[in-house]
Amino acid sequence: MAGTGSRAYLRSGAFKGLYQDGDGFGEGLEYAWEGENFDCEGGGLRPFPRGEALPGAVGEPIGTLAGLYRRYHRNEGEDPLLLVAAAGSSLYARDAGESQWQRIATGIIKDSFDFVSYEVNGYYEKAGERYAQSVDGAVWVDAEAPIDVLLLTNSRDGMICVYGDTRQAARVTIRPGGGGEVRFGVLARHAERIWGSGIEGDPDKLMYSAPYDPFNWEADEDNPEDGAGDILQPSWDGDSFVALRPMGAQLLAVKKRRVWRILGTDPSQYVMKEQYGGGAICENSLVVHGSEAYMLSRDGLVRYDGATAEIFGRGQVKRVLGRIHWDAADGACAAMRGDIYCLAVPLDESPVNNAVLEYDTKRGVFCLRVGVYVKSFLETEGELLFTSGLEGKVYALSGGDTLAMRWVSRWQTADGPGSVKRRFTVRICADRSASVTVGVRTERGMWQRTMELTAGRPARLALQARGRRFRLEVRSAAQSEFALMGGIQVECDLDRD
Repeated sequence: MAGTGSRAYLRSGAFKGLYQDGDGFGEGLEYAWEGENFDCEGGGLRPFPRGEALPGAVGEPIGTLAGLYRRYHRNEGEDPLLLVAAAGSSLYARDAGESQWQRIATGIIKDSFDFVSYEVNGYYEKAGERYAQSVDGAVWVDAEAPIDVLLLTNSRDGMICVYGDTRQAARVTIRPGGGGEVRFGVLARHAERIWGSGIEGDPDKLMYSAPYDPFNWEADEDNPEDGAGDILQPSWDGDSFVALRPMGAQLLAVKKRRVWRILGTDPSQYVMKEQYGGGAICENSLVVHGSEAYMLSRDGLVRYDGATAEIFGRGQVKRVLGRIHWDAADGACAAMRGDIYCLAVPLDESPVNNAVLEYDTKRGVFCLRVGVYVKSFLETEGELLFTSGLEGKVYALSGGDTLAMRWVSRWQTADGPGSVKRRFTVRICADRSASVTVGVRTERGMWQRTMELTAGRPARLALQARGRRFRLEVRSAAQSEFALMGGIQVECDLDRD
């Protein structure tokens, strides 16, 4: 802010998202005190897109969207990415270039799955059906090249293997030592083994498969490094493992209030170390990005840097975090959109995720989408896909018309509360033609007008607002994409007492 005589000038510069700490006052227009559906990526101010539905749908809401990148055994013209959806009591599959889903399994109990990709060198076959494990009358078939497979699991259905070449689904039964069946809630791939946890009735157990064999969970007493096994890590307080994630050369094992990292490549080398702080409220909120991991805990957002898991962003998005419906927060889910951590959460007593809190990990900027329902995310090359859990469609997060945007600055006093501000002038410029409503709110009320902006042409708006404090509000209805570039400038007269 600079003052010249009885005129004050404020300019935003690059926009820096939400900042909700303190009492709502703060000189400068870079930060928003509240608002939704505005994006500050690149320093401009633009409305978020609504998202665009991809062709094709299934008849029931999709609870999980998974993806498998296939290197081999594809038909000519097929897209390498195979999409797999859990909806109702069925699994469906299609490649990313198709619009029609194929039902590949029925009898599913729960439509929420964790998943991981791997490969196998063959399969058992009987009467044209594939089996992951030996059954009476089945013969082993060697594959000419590794077959990419998608392993899905939840604590009710257990593990299911989807073969990338034929899209057939085969159930996997895990009974180590001939005991009762084990059904994992979460899976991860680490050091050529599949790891599983989230076992109902056994909350402290981590299990690992034999190397290079996701279907072999038997211990090898003579050569332990060639067999499967398990690790118990009790915390004696009712806590349980909710997530497993590979992070570089280590594996993160996360409970609701703790984080461990597992080092080593075979049982003789495994070292499990508890980290400082941390914990995730649910598996799907945890995302690893480079040398850091992000997750949602009951205390707020957590960032793990390889040694310590600490709360972050509490002041910046304090009011948003205060709106989370914690009784429904176990359905939160997250994914990365480039360098941006996208966390879908339920706000304002909603029983489902109805907003996406976005955090730019490079700039430290928070923005909020509302009215976007996300049940499941899937990161793909160049695009973040999601399902709403309300219908059987898949959406791309980018694309489509914009959402209705609202951006509200922190309260401004210019030279202090000892003067009355009046005769406001607001200057903005858009990169494309757009309709934008700009207002100045003071303790006396709101003055606003709608501006029709022309691409690349600076616009000026005069408002006869009056008050000792003011804040700027920018709104736009759903329309084509645009961005306000070069910041916003506000001028006003100062009448000192």
